[in-house]
Amino acid sequence: MPGNFKIFAERRLACLKFSGAAQIEDCFETVSELISSPEWCSDYAVFIDNSGVTSYQGDFENLQRFCGQLMDTDAFESANMEIVYYAPSDLAFGIARMTQQVLTSRFPFRIHVYRDVAPALAKLGQQETALAELYSATA
Repeated sequence: MPGNFKIFAERRLACLKFSGAAQIEDCFETVSELISSPEWCSDYAVFIDNSGVTSYQGDFENLQRFCGQLMDTDAFESANMEIVYYAPSDLAFGIARMTQQVLTSRFPFRIHVYRDVAPALAKLGQQETALAELYSATA
């Protein structure tokens, strides 16, 4: 699952976008790159765009291992952090909800899952109502 990210430091927001075949290992690689960025701050909100995910290979055990890898980074220990998934398809929504169930029991942050992009962005205080507007923003 190729993934990439963009950090809007002025907004205190990190955006992650995933597409194609979803694999936990690829997700952890993208998250590792994010938290290694000098712009990253653990108090930032995180917007995860799963709208381009077309398939998923993994199970509960893979997700548990991913959770342990995240715990080892100490980068997600802020109770102030909000994570919002945009997951319009049944597949993307299922992945996001499964992730929500596993991670919220082990981390202090809050995870929200939305099928529509406008309320997902609004939850994070963003004025944009479409992905193209968000991704083209410079600040």
